Amino acid sequence: MITFVLALPHAIIFYRVATDVLSKNNVGRIPLVIFLFFLVSIVSYAKYSNGLRTAKRFIPLIILSFVIWISVSIFEPNSNKYIHIPEYMFLSGLLFLALAVDYEGSGIFFLVFILTSLLGVVDEMQQGLYPDRYYGWKDMVINSAGALLGVIMIKTLTIQPTRDWKWVRDIVRQKLLSVVLFSGLGGTLFTGIMLWAIKVDAGILGGQENGILAWNILYGSAATIAIIYLLKRFVFLQRSIISEPLSNTSLLWFISLFCLTIIIHGVSTLTLVTDLNFS
Repeated sequence: MITFVLALPHAIIFYRVATDVLSKNNVGRIPLVIFLFFLVSIVSYAKYSNGLRTAKRFIPLIILSFVIWISVSIFEPNSNKYIHIPEYMFLSGLLFLALAVDYEGSGIFFLVFILTSLLGVVDEMQQGLYPDRYYGWKDMVINSAGALLGVIMIKTLTIQPTRDWKWVRDIVRQKLLSVVLFSGLGGTLFTGIMLWAIKVDAGILGGQENGILAWNILYGSAATIAIIYLLKRFVFLQRSIISEPLSNTSLLWFISLFCLTIIIHGVSTLTLVTDLNFS
């Protein structure tokens, strides 16, 4: 999944090739074609599988599809941005397939949405580091819309897991790790605002670059230690000698979110240390 996201900024190569053959407007209609094909496929599946009962399951998905597409069309008039929707629907599917191998209990769809949205933030941060590319908050909103649509699609097409939130107690029990993680999620929001300030030269940093850099290093170090601790204590050590083992689900929540927040803080650090022309 990380490789997929790292490759997304280079998708513009295919876009430029396509615009050499087709007009920009026609290239911008490609996501709509993908979207319509997606809806037709769903309706066909509903019709030829289990009849009306199955068709009813798809009604929320179809309604949400139209709502998101129309909203994004109003929100972002540039049709070339719409390709983000099928991209992040696909990414949410990849994440679900990877997590479902070891995930047990409820909450997998919520985790898939959070991770896909955070990967959308990573994608946009990358864009700001490339020449002639731009870090845009609208793109992040569209990425999250695609992630939401992907999650609803997966939820519609899969058998619902048994309701089981026992893993939440494992998360709560690890108080220090939870504090570090939620600090990192808060830092992720601040990092996004900070990079936007650099982009528009708003000057809201107020000479606090060293303090921000210190926080990034502190969190990156703490999160890395947390991952090593989790792996050593609950993965590599035999479960028979662990007094209070963590479930696989809890480990997936902790480790996946730690990894993504480390990447986001790392991009922030790279921008500050190298004085890159972030745009």
